[in-house]
Amino acid sequence: MLIQMENSELERFFEEESEDKHALDCKRGGLVIQRHNEIRDCIGDIASQVWTHIIKEPVVREADVKNADGGLRLDLGIRGVWQPQVEALFDVKVVDTDAPSHRMRSPEAILESGAKEKKRVYEQAVVEWRGNFTPIVLSVDGLLHREAEHFLKRMAANLAHKWEKPYSQTCGYVRARLAFAIIRATSLCLRGSRVKWRSGLGMDDGVPLYSIL
Repeated sequence: MLIQMENSELERFFEEESEDKHALDCKRGGLVIQRHNEIRDCIGDIASQVWTHIIKEPVVREADVKNADGGLRLDLGIRGVWQPQVEALFDVKVVDTDAPSHRMRSPEAILESGAKEKKRVYEQAVVEWRGNFTPIVLSVDGLLHREAEHFLKRMAANLAHKWEKPYSQTCGYVRARLAFAIIRATSLCLRGSRVKWRSGLGMDDGVPLYSIL
């Protein structure tokens, strides 16, 4: 049995779908940045249960104003992930694999392209800094690039050893934590406000306090 929809209902359906796709990529209001930071902080929090030396936003190249170089800053630095006493640096990229610009490519190819772009920007600078670079590339619906997958398994294996729990349990824990972070971050982009609130009291200079006191 075919269910026929009125033209107005079809238009409303496609309009809502288009609005959702736009919301996932719209940078207005800083929600895309907050989505990125939500996932970065989740990974950093899980990693802190395994390794002790963790730095948020490590700088691998200082800014050079004279040469118009903004420098390079990554998302996380964790000592000892791949080699003892060697810094492993990570940078997160969240991709909407269903965006119109990606229609002709598979999700795996899109994630691979994102990982290669991260390496192009950061890898050489990290090597010169004598560290290891790993891109953390994932989609808005939770699909992971193979290097991100490898890192999560590394965390889960170390947690299993530390907590003396089966690997299957710690792997499930790590994946669940990240899955909830992705859900929160994606929901924020879809439902969060992009309007910056402005105070009507003019509290910057403290003058309104005199009327209260």
